[in-house]
Amino acid sequence: MRTATAHTATTAPGAPASAAPSDGGGALAPLVGDAQEFLSRHWTRTPLLRRAVSPDAFAGLLSLEALTDLLTSRALRLPHVRLVRDGQQVAESQYTGVRRIGHGTVTDAIDPGKVLSHFGLGATLVLDAVELLVPAVGSLCERLAASLSCPVDAVAFLTPPDRKGLAAHIDDEDVFVLQLSGSKQWTVHEQLRPVPLTPGALPASALGPVALTPLLEPGDVLYVPRGTPHHAESTGGHSLHLSLAARRPTLSALTADTLLAALRASGPDRDLNSLDPAREIGALVHARASGALARLDTVPVPVADGAGREGDALAGVLRGLAALAVPGTRYAAGGGIGLTYEEDGAVVADFGRFSARFPSSARGLLERLAAGGAVGAQEFTTDGAAGTGTLSLLLVRGALRLAS
Repeated sequence: MRTATAHTATTAPGAPASAAPSDGGGALAPLVGDAQEFLSRHWTRTPLLRRAVSPDAFAGLLSLEALTDLLTSRALRLPHVRLVRDGQQVAESQYTGVRRIGHGTVTDAIDPGKVLSHFGLGATLVLDAVELLVPAVGSLCERLAASLSCPVDAVAFLTPPDRKGLAAHIDDEDVFVLQLSGSKQWTVHEQLRPVPLTPGALPASALGPVALTPLLEPGDVLYVPRGTPHHAESTGGHSLHLSLAARRPTLSALTADTLLAALRASGPDRDLNSLDPAREIGALVHARASGALARLDTVPVPVADGAGREGDALAGVLRGLAALAVPGTRYAAGGGIGLTYEEDGAVVADFGRFSARFPSSARGLLERLAAGGAVGAQEFTTDGAAGTGTLSLLLVRGALRLAS
């Protein structure tokens, strides 16, 4: 019997129209129902709960029996298995041992007896990369990846009765939770804004408003977008669920991949000591950044809602880099800037997602940026205030943009 409050979150006000992919791989609909409604209303933004069509909906994926076979095969090694108790990782040495394999010896073999002992003491068993171990799970991940245009991997969580494995946390991927056996009480909060891209535990004060409190039972599916705080614990008996993690690219990853491709295609690297900085370095930076921008269309960017905005942001970054060597180029702040002044005259600029310390000679240009003005690229090299390298970093991290 379901006793927990459960509802689906609605689209956040002002959410853009969807540019999400269609369910070409056919894997979304069995998980979320109406695939297009999911892609337009929930994908990347709001959690979704879908009750089971049948308790046996995922019977062919991973059973307790199959998990037992994997653990007792004595073939598993790190890092396939993790143990977590009361929010803390159990030291790997406490559930691994030495085993001879053929003519060699490994020291990180999973010891089923030690795993069972920790499980009995309340540790949650985490099995990573299930798609590599179970063909049915691997097939589902491949089809879901085709539907979402991004890699998908699988992690299984087996939690003993009335226990919480992981502390309240956020993930850096979008997760589809498939309840396979037993039940688990979840608390899902609203997605944090701006969406954080670094996974980790969160204090209670940082969790924000609650969006969903579902009790998941076999066949239920819960979608949790990345950057959405959540925590869960088994109720009554054990809980076995499978998390399908969709790893959408970030702006930093796309920028790095695109620029690296451009650099590799532009020929051999150059020794800066052999170049005239005032003439040749600027020309090379311009040529290589322009080449990266020209190759932007070849980057495998997902067309899901949000990916277009990431692509636009990437194009803006690359245009800013390409313009570094163009005389008269001016830059403005990419968002709000908070300034604090230190006793030695240095200025600390808080750009929201990160802070940077500048010498006193940069005070004027930073105050102009904070006030909504624009500065010329050449000003960042005055008296060593920042330099082209720092300017490039500020562009890539979104602190600055080309002034319109």
